[in-house]
Amino acid sequence: MHDTKDRIKVSIVDDSKAYRDSLREILEEDDRIQIYTEYDSGTAFISALDSKFQPDVCLLDVVLKDMSGIECAKRIKEKNLDIHIVIMTAYPDAESFSEARKIGADYVEKGPRFEAFIDQIITTCFTSRNEKFISLKSNGKLKISHIDLINELDALEQRASELSENQLKVLKLKKGGKSVNEIARIMGIEPATVHTHLKRALKKLKVPDLLDYIID
Repeated sequence: MHDTKDRIKVSIVDDSKAYRDSLREILEEDDRIQIYTEYDSGTAFISALDSKFQPDVCLLDVVLKDMSGIECAKRIKEKNLDIHIVIMTAYPDAESFSEARKIGADYVEKGPRFEAFIDQIITTCFTSRNEKFISLKSNGKLKISHIDLINELDALEQRASELSENQLKVLKLKKGGKSVNEIARIMGIEPATVHTHLKRALKKLKVPDLLDYIID
């Protein structure tokens, strides 16, 4: 059991009380975390920020009743506070992801992977208490989420003239969130063939390391 003063202070900003309650219940199972405050609007949270009130982590919904989560994150950053911002969304899109990254916030989809992502954030914060947050890495490689993959492939498609028709189709289906098995059914080929198309396509695009993250 960690002492209260050593716990990571987490604030939740979401206009859904039901979701705040659900999230609090999950987070309270981790004794490294102290639920610091909860707010149902960006304005209320920003107004409360001062030298005496500063959480370590802010879990911020992308859509609030008074402003967007992106706008709220920008206003928090303007105060130059060392708060790690995680923007949460049920419907990720590349534009919001890009905006979040520009202002130094994480952008994560609510769902099965959310708890694991937050655990990584807390672990990083807890073990680097007096340091700035570092990028989350695994085995020296940046963990690439589905929304990262969308951005990567959008750029790569512009250099895709060397790809075969099937290789390009497989990449587009994968960018759309399809699994290897789903792509195989759509194209009427074996999963192993999908894997081969992906491997050859990524090799041509000079990003073979992406293969580790998009095969499922």
